[in-house]
Amino acid sequence: MAFLWLALCLTPACCLLHKDEDPEPPIKNLRMQPETRRLTWDLSGNVSEISCFINSRLITKAVDKPYCQFRVLPTCQVTNFTVASTGDPPFSAGILYPRPEGHPEAAAQRLGCWVHDVDFLTCSWEAGRAAPGDVQYRLYWQDLKTYEEEECPRYGVDDRGTHIRCHFDDVSRLREHVQFLVKGTSRGARIPCSDLTVELARIERLSLPNITGMCNKSYSIMEWKMSSHFNHRFTYELEIQKGSDPAYTEKAPGSYFVLPNPGNYAVRLRAHARFRQTWSEWSAVRRFGLGSFQEEKLRTQTRAEGRPECDLGKDTHFRDWLTSALIPLGALLALGLGVALCRRYSVLHKLFPPIPHLKDPISDNLHSSKLVAWEASRASREDCQVAEVQVLGET
Repeated sequence: MAFLWLALCLTPACCLLHKDEDPEPPIKNLRMQPETRRLTWDLSGNVSEISCFINSRLITKAVDKPYCQFRVLPTCQVTNFTVASTGDPPFSAGILYPRPEGHPEAAAQRLGCWVHDVDFLTCSWEAGRAAPGDVQYRLYWQDLKTYEEEECPRYGVDDRGTHIRCHFDDVSRLREHVQFLVKGTSRGARIPCSDLTVELARIERLSLPNITGMCNKSYSIMEWKMSSHFNHRFTYELEIQKGSDPAYTEKAPGSYFVLPNPGNYAVRLRAHARFRQTWSEWSAVRRFGLGSFQEEKLRTQTRAEGRPECDLGKDTHFRDWLTSALIPLGALLALGLGVALCRRYSVLHKLFPPIPHLKDPISDNLHSSKLVAWEASRASREDCQVAEVQVLGET
């Protein structure tokens, strides 16, 4: 018995246990195709569903195809792409893209861009903490559809002459979705790039217009106009303060607002673009109205500042505005009335045509169509006295 236990203990484990070979993975040769923005693989088994993840976040699923399609790929930041199947047993595999190169902290840091003053775009960044002293950065914007790149036309520099800012003067030619790349160069080191993909409508700092308007003792009409290349639908909020009363807010769905009994008041405006979470900054305060009790000096100063002056005693501005509006309206009404009358006369003429003139049977045989009525009470032709007139000569 002891001999059997001794033989059992001396027998190699490989001879006691049967080792199964590892099954072939269902997904092999995982690779990225930048030109098509596809994460592709080879299938070697029957897999029902494959999901694709970026940094552990589900992005899309591959249905009956050996790839996942992405709208945008990171150009500079190293990202973990993973595919996972739900078969039995489950399987997952991943790759890093793009491949890391150079010291990560030598790349440009805190890259940010914003649209401002309607037509302009500015991007800024900081030199990396591990960047060498001779590092130089250059910014490019890239079209996500055509991969076309264009370098920044105008840079701003720091004390060492390193580019840390870029200005674009015309954003109207840019697409709504743009990728910005900051590439670094150095003589003795490889500098990784930095990238930022943005929707320009979401990074626009709205430029608020000046409020204009007309007013009288009854009400004030305020108007304004927004300008933007990427945002087109807005809602507005006005903060109004009448005299020394506390300020209050009013919503305005359109680009105008009517304020009854305005008196002297101050107003400012802010806007909210569709699909944005935050409001813009408040505009500059605009003041309307001057009472007759104020001094002429203050009135002169207000005119010099361009402040609208409401006539609180007369409705001159309103009458001018009303007259300018009624004149074209009256002309249109007169034109419409003339057209209506012409059409009506034409219709009546067709419905009731004139009766033809009856011919007189007697006058048809005479040279003249005029008839003289005979009255019996008058004297006969013989009773008429006839005087002869003799012409002696021409005078």
